Amino acid sequence: MKHFYIVLASLSLFNVSFAQDSTAIQFAETITADELRNHLMIIASDDFEGRDTGSEGQKKAAAYIADRFVEYGFPPVVEGTYFQKFPLKQESLMGSSLKVNEKELSFITDFFFFPGMEAGNYNLENLIFAGYGIETDAYNDYEGIDVKGKAVVVFSGEPKTKKGDFLLTGSDKASGWAENYAQKRELAERLGATSLIVIHENYKFYLSRIKYYLESPRLSLDKESSSDSKALPMFFISAETAELMFLKSKLKSPAFAQKKIQKKKKPFSGELMSSATFSVGIKKEIVESENVLGYLEGTDKKDEVVVITAHFDHVGMKGEDIYNGADDDGSGTVTVLELAQAFSEAAKAGHRPRRSILFMTVSGEEKGLLGSEWYGDHPVYPLDKTVADLNIDMIGRVDEKHKEDPAYIYLIGSDRLSTELHEISENANSSYTDLELDYTYNDPQDPNRFYYRSDHYNFAKFGIPVIFYFSGVHEDYHQPTDTPDKIMYEKMVPIAQLIFYTTWELANRENKIIVDVEPEGIIE
Repeated sequence: MKHFYIVLASLSLFNVSFAQDSTAIQFAETITADELRNHLMIIASDDFEGRDTGSEGQKKAAAYIADRFVEYGFPPVVEGTYFQKFPLKQESLMGSSLKVNEKELSFITDFFFFPGMEAGNYNLENLIFAGYGIETDAYNDYEGIDVKGKAVVVFSGEPKTKKGDFLLTGSDKASGWAENYAQKRELAERLGATSLIVIHENYKFYLSRIKYYLESPRLSLDKESSSDSKALPMFFISAETAELMFLKSKLKSPAFAQKKIQKKKKPFSGELMSSATFSVGIKKEIVESENVLGYLEGTDKKDEVVVITAHFDHVGMKGEDIYNGADDDGSGTVTVLELAQAFSEAAKAGHRPRRSILFMTVSGEEKGLLGSEWYGDHPVYPLDKTVADLNIDMIGRVDEKHKEDPAYIYLIGSDRLSTELHEISENANSSYTDLELDYTYNDPQDPNRFYYRSDHYNFAKFGIPVIFYFSGVHEDYHQPTDTPDKIMYEKMVPIAQLIFYTTWELANRENKIIVDVEPEGIIE
């Protein structure tokens, strides 16, 4: 591996397709594998207990990062500190139960719901089954039934034929499970229903994927103007629980109803002669988290700011297992530190950038991009003066596609708002680092939707150009086995240097890059 990178470095020095800046090279070379390793062995150690948002481990990591910014000579910029603190509302689901026709059922085993609902008892005496809960020009589960003032029971997904094909085609098909449930909920609410009960066809499998999150506290931003969700209450039940709801009705059973729909290829609905009481128990409290900001002031264009981000939180502990998060996103966090040190050394040597640079490690990413969302709503530096955000999230490993050649990086978003940013990135790579730039996940149709899943998006939604640097998912993603001994530090160096050279150009060029691509709609 070492030999590979020596060859790569030698080749890049002789790449003269674009003019090189010897000063930029001098300080880019201060980024080393040893320093990346030294930082990560601390950030991703067991002492930090997985850096769960709002935890003591996360706060220890914040203090470590702030200490490095002190070392680099950055001034405190938020009320005399390096911390932009923000309040979080923590909700823990506890003491919930369900009674169907006087039979007691258990939370998670028989039903579940997601946080964000009001605590209390939901007494549902008028249940009505509405097939798949879909209404389109070609198919209407609600035709001939009145659900106003009633609780609606529907199947998850969409109606299928016996062969498994969708009855709905083309634009009538819902895209993705989350959008599917949102559509069902919005429709039921529009028709006057009091709540929505979804029979999940793959209950046990789906539960295995989300059980930890249901049992763990849920965090959301405690915004001054926010209140608990007023959306229609929605519950998910197993097929066995649904059987109890169908017992007294002419519809016989969920399986009978499903076969009827598949055979007739048309809606099948009706009244259920059952009652259900959902008891929702939620404990709420306020906790505090923080972003850590290191600011290097520019010279003649100092009012304009280039932002470099990475999230330093992870998912904490599950039982005795510590989820160290070495790659996710310890790798990005320590890269921000190395970039900050490189630019600091350049400034001390008389090469301060023309524009200011904000090195910001954010928390709450694992809980829904919360820290970067807070910054977007409460920017320390004006968003209209923010040139770009370069976001680093998981660059320390390789995925299956690139196991034979680790000299690559996925770039996401570089051309989604500014063609100039994309060109600058491409030129920096061809001039200095010669990595394979893989744009697979930049495709707007990519089902992973990574463009919306890391902190850069909370800049992009305001029309600020972004690049998301990402090496892909691997077998240790969100596992306790994501440890610092598995990180490929030599691989990280040219990626960090690519980000350095891109930042150097953004911070020193005469004109601020322009936004020349129409921004996409905001996804909340």
